[in-house]
Amino acid sequence: METMTKSFESGYALLIGVGESAYKPLSLPVTVKDTQAIYAALIDPELCGYVDDREHIRVLNNQDATKAEILNGLKWLKEKAEKDSQATIQLHQYRR
Repeated sequence: METMTKSFESGYALLIGVGESAYKPLSLPVTVKDTQAIYAALIDPELCGYVDDREHIRVLNNQDATKAEILNGLKWLKEKAEKDSQATIQLHQYRR
């Protein structure tokens, strides 16, 4: 298999893991591990080759996974898609 040498400049992802909830029975710490694993796969040059910065991948875990931040993240993805005709959008929300 040929190794990628270039970054995938048109890849954008929003990863959401609820993790710790104010209401403990709804806490899902494994979802944070899921976002970390997907993030690692996305930035791996031999797998996806996404650019490793906040302009290409955003992660909302634990207290950052609020309704307001999720809506902001969706707006960010929409803006990326509108500006980049080659955009590939990934949205991963983890809940179990």
